[in-house]
Amino acid sequence: MVELKVEFRPAPGGRAIHLWHVVHTGKSTGLCGHELTPAAGTLPIAELEELRAETRCVACRRAYRATLPPGD
Repeated sequence: MVELKVEFRPAPGGRAIHLWHVVHTGKSTGLCGHELTPAAGTLPIAELEELRAETRCVACRRAYRATLPPGD
């Protein structure tokens, strides 16, 4: 199983979402190899296509799609 985990970046007044990565459930390494904070927020993988394109990790999305059966 996989889920989405957020990566933040510094922003005026605090922090902002940089990218959402696909990770194996309960893990902190994106499918792209990027290490994330273990306590970072998560979303169900079903939310992937609902996220703004510029906040989705392209490498993670590509790696995740490669695991899906054709037609999904």
